[in-house]
Amino acid sequence: MKRPVTPFCAFAILLWMASAGNAQTGSPTVNWDGLGEAWNAYYTAPSEEGAARMLGLLPGNVKILDIKDGFLVINSIYDHLSVLEGEMYSGRPNAIKLGFRLHTVSYGAFEIALNKVLGNLIAFNPKLFLEELSYHRNLIPNLEPILGSYLRDVGTDDVARELEKKLRIKSLESVEEKSLKSLRNECIKVLKKL
Repeated sequence: MKRPVTPFCAFAILLWMASAGNAQTGSPTVNWDGLGEAWNAYYTAPSEEGAARMLGLLPGNVKILDIKDGFLVINSIYDHLSVLEGEMYSGRPNAIKLGFRLHTVSYGAFEIALNKVLGNLIAFNPKLFLEELSYHRNLIPNLEPILGSYLRDVGTDDVARELEKKLRIKSLESVEEKSLKSLRNECIKVLKKL
């Protein structure tokens, strides 16, 4: 004899299906202890290998929503961000990737500082800036915080503001790769509006 599906059973099946779907699409977990160890090793002796190790421990292109277990690690990265900044401005590819990938775990003051570092990268290496921005674009849907990061530094100094804007635009215009032209033009358009 075939039993009819009761509303309770139907609800239970729907709930099970929804939880199974969330398990597949949920936020990835982070090995915070491993990330902390990798960061301590990196900032004491920066290297491309150390940056690659950090990259392997961070999620690819997914913003981590639950960072409560990682506050100490995130604060350590924030406190020593200048080490990564120097490596990025020196043109180290893995360091630049790491700068963008840290957006997966950045919030608040850390994200503001990270945006400033990334924005300043435009003058040092606009091509690598655009390449990594293109790859990490879903982490950075709004370009203004990065492109306009200089605005906090210049305050009400209109001359300094215009000079920095022109420098960033000129640096971006120097990138001629076809695959980057659309993003380059989008960045220039945003900068012109600032």
